[in-house]
This record gives sequence, structure tokens and C-alpha cells, in this order.
Amino acid sequence: MKMSFFIVAFAIMLAGCSSGPSTDTAATPASPTPEATAPAATEKATITKSEFEQIENGMSFEEVKKIVGGEGELLAEVGKAGEEGHTIVYMYEGEGTIGANANFSFRGGILQVKSQIGLQ
Repeated sequence: MKMSFFIVAFAIMLAGCSSGPSTDTAATPASPTPEATAPAATEKATITKSEFEQIENGMSFEEVKKIVGGEGELLAEVGKAGEEGHTIVYMYEGEGTIGANANFSFRGGILQVKSQIGLQ
């Protein structure tokens, strides 16, 4: 009983503190910043089974992006670009069955492994 009283009292106190006009004196910009007016990020490319079949191990990341029409979602990255062993894994949502997707693992910018499920 006592605990619920304190919770209610605390909630009322917080509500009282947040009501009324703002006393924030920080300057607000007269016009929106470029970041605020920038368009939303473009949608990630999707992949078809035909596109997947055109992609072969040994291709560069740029070649894969050209076939698919853009970047997928970066799932993982190990190391830093330019370093030996730098590895990235991208996933593309697929066209086909529900949950269809393709994954590509690049090491040093070169495709090492590709896999797909449900592409049509």
C-alpha cells in the first residue's frame, strides 16, 4: 500500500514538472538544418533469383551492386576497410516467397560466399 502511494506521488510530481511553458533558453535555428530537410534514405535493393544466378564468387562488391541495382543491408563487418582480412556480409531482401533473401560475404572487396533462400 505504501509503495503504491509513493509511485502515484512520484508520477504526479513528474507530471507537474513537465507541464507549463518550456524554460529551455537554448537557441533554435531560424531555418532547418540540411540534415533535417534531407530526404529519407533510399530503399535497399531487392534481388531476384535471376540476378542471384548472375553473381559469381570472385566478383567485386561493385559488380554485385551493379547486377542487383544497389546495396543490401550490412549485416556484419570484421576489420577495417583496406586492412587484410576486412570482411563484410550483406543481405538483400528477395523477390519470391515470404522471407526470401540472399547473403553475400566479401573479403577484401571480393565475393567469397553467396547463399539464398526462397528466391524466385
